[in-house]
Formats: sequence, C-alpha cells, structure tokens
Amino acid sequence: MAQKRTLLNNRALVWLVGSLLNAYGQLFLITSRLRIEADPEVERLVREQRVPVIYALWHSHVFFVPLFRTYERRAVSVLLSAHRDAQIVGVAARLRGIRLVFGSSTRGGAKAYLQLMSVLQGGQSVVMTPDGPKGPAERVKSGVIRLAQQSGCAIVPVALGSSRLHRLKSWDRSLLPLPFSKAVFVLGAPLYCPAEAPLEPLQQQLETAIQTTVVLAADRVN
Repeated sequence: MAQKRTLLNNRALVWLVGSLLNAYGQLFLITSRLRIEADPEVERLVREQRVPVIYALWHSHVFFVPLFRTYERRAVSVLLSAHRDAQIVGVAARLRGIRLVFGSSTRGGAKAYLQLMSVLQGGQSVVMTPDGPKGPAERVKSGVIRLAQQSGCAIVPVALGSSRLHRLKSWDRSLLPLPFSKAVFVLGAPLYCPAEAPLEPLQQQLETAIQTTVVLAADRVN
C-alpha cells in the first residue's frame, strides 16, 4: 500500500498511466461499432432546449464518461473522487475534453456540491456516480437527489452495453470494454425530483431507473 501511494504521488507516472488509459479508450472507440440511444425527452431537453441535466451512472460504468461530451457536443463536468486513485482517471478525462469537479461524500463534499450547483446554474450538464466513490455498489446516495431538488434539473439514468467486456476485480467490478465490440450508450427517461419530496423514495426510483437502463443497454447489443 505504501508503494502504491508513492507511485500515485509521482505526477509524471500518473500522467503516463492516465494517457495510456485515454489511448485505450480511443482504441475502443475506433475499433467498435458504437451507437447512442437517448429517450425523446432527453433529446428535447439537451439537444433542442440546451437545458443542463444531471447524468447518473453506476461507478462501474465510469470508463464511459467521455461519451457524454460526444452526446452533448459541448463541455460537461464530472464529479470525481478526491482520492489519489482518481488522479489517473482525471488525466484521461481531461484529455477527452471533460471538466472535473473533485470531491466526494467524505472528502471535499460540501465544496464539490457548491461547484456542481454553480456549473448547473451556468447552463452546463454534470455527470455523477451516485454509488461512488466507495459504494455500496449500485446503491444511490442522497447527494444526487439533493442536487436535483435544489437545482431543479432532471436526472438522466445512463448505461452502456458492450458485446465484449471484462470486469475488473474492484469493489464495483468496473466494466472495461474490449476493442472490436458492438456497443450502445443508452440515456433513459429523465427523473424529476420535487423540492419537498422525501429522499428515500426518490433514491429507490433512481436505482430502479439506472438498473432498467443497464438491462436495456445489455439487450440492445444482443
């Protein structure tokens, strides 16, 4: 563990590994047949009205974050854990034109929340993994719901299905798509969170919505 911390404190090494991760992502994109399927209401909000939304996907799908910029055709901001491990992901995300907001439920949470509110108020969409940064996997925490309630922005559940993928031995069993795949990036129906509504039912609704989108994305590649 100490050796790992030493490596992650080496900026040159972090940049190198992040660059390699970005290169792998590009290899996946140019060798795979990828299509994007968005709910008509999402198309209306994002493409026609240019309204900011809160994209929500499981932490295991975080590899696919650069596709949000592809869909929006403009900058988006991603909430990324302040943990050192996330520095590598941060390098890859920046190289793909993604803006970063660092923070989590345990480190820099309040500051990150205010930054996300500012980004949404400025007209830019944000991306969150509501079960991150350390789980439990596929369980929605309250932060994304509170952000939706206070900003008035809709939450859009997102998932990607790939015909060829590998699951990493991480706490969330992250998905690593393999080159030469058929893949589909699915953006489900938006979820609105009334300001006075209780949190728990909305958390359960969002969990169901993301899981439904995961199943739909898997079906679409078969």
